[in-house]
Amino acid sequence: MIMTKFEPFRTLRLLSSSVVVRIAVVTIMVIVMFLVFMLNPTFANKYLLYAKEKNSSMQIGPDLISANIEDQQNRRQISNKLVILTFGDIHKSQFATARPILDKYNFKGSFFVPCDMVGEGSRMDWDDIKTLYNEGHDIQAKSDDNLIDLSRDKLDSEVSQPKECLSAHGLNPSTITTFAVRHGNAVSNSTVINMVAKYYDMAINGFSNLMRLNCTGYEDQPNSQRVGSDELSSLVTSPRHQTDCRTFFDDGSITDANRYSIREWNHNAKDRKYAYNSTSIFNTFVQVVNSQTKYNNNGVINAIPLIAYHNIDNNRGKSSTDTSLFEAEMKYLHDNGFKVITINDLAYDEMSNRLYVKNTLQ
Repeated sequence: MIMTKFEPFRTLRLLSSSVVVRIAVVTIMVIVMFLVFMLNPTFANKYLLYAKEKNSSMQIGPDLISANIEDQQNRRQISNKLVILTFGDIHKSQFATARPILDKYNFKGSFFVPCDMVGEGSRMDWDDIKTLYNEGHDIQAKSDDNLIDLSRDKLDSEVSQPKECLSAHGLNPSTITTFAVRHGNAVSNSTVINMVAKYYDMAINGFSNLMRLNCTGYEDQPNSQRVGSDELSSLVTSPRHQTDCRTFFDDGSITDANRYSIREWNHNAKDRKYAYNSTSIFNTFVQVVNSQTKYNNNGVINAIPLIAYHNIDNNRGKSSTDTSLFEAEMKYLHDNGFKVITINDLAYDEMSNRLYVKNTLQ
């Protein structure tokens, strides 16, 4: 039998060289991964954002990739939930009460100004309106009078005057894109709509739970229509199927939904219907703002709820929404990932004949 002599130094040298090789391989891998990380800013940014949000330093690997995919899906889901908050008739409570609550959640509203009401009684004055404007809130135009049955000259003046008035008080006329029709009762009035189209890109005109950006799907849907000071429950029935938001059919008759009949959910109608029961109204509000989710998929926005407010106070008048209820609704939007945009974030695509959201996360 041949005996092998034990050589401790040779064994040590072999182990040392193995360790050196392993260290070299690991070092090369770390350098390569570092270069990939630094040269790919998209991946780097996602990693840093994810680490920041999770408040942890994570290792690059399958778990991080999976987390990034989940993060993207969550962000896409959030971007699918949009809301527009409109405020009509410049009640002082919108400035004194609603504004601080909006500020608390970093929301901006769309305020529709009838110029002849400015400074009257419990209405906002020009200093209030300019403050809202300078703080980034959306200021748009509204008629002082009911537009139905006005003479052509009076109608022209009633529609054009608010934009001229707002411009004269320092607002950029290019941002005044939308006109609110008092009582929302001119959906089928081609005379009024043609006049509004002379001066504005869009109009708030009519009522529904959601505004469909392609103007389809309103057939036989419940709709709250206002006539004078009364709320009537009716059905929006379309005699002909619409495929987009064009204003007129080929035969010249007016369509049932278009960019001059953008529809709101009238909060005050529910305030009165439920006798100012905040629980019932809040539950209905939650249903309405979430009803968009079945239309908005994969980051594409097809429907948006426009929530219309007037007075934010505890007087329980016909235009009142309780202050605590308003705050609860804003908190719900904030806590549940809704993105609040303004009416000025909407635009109309002449090629596809549909409304769309500018600068959206889609």
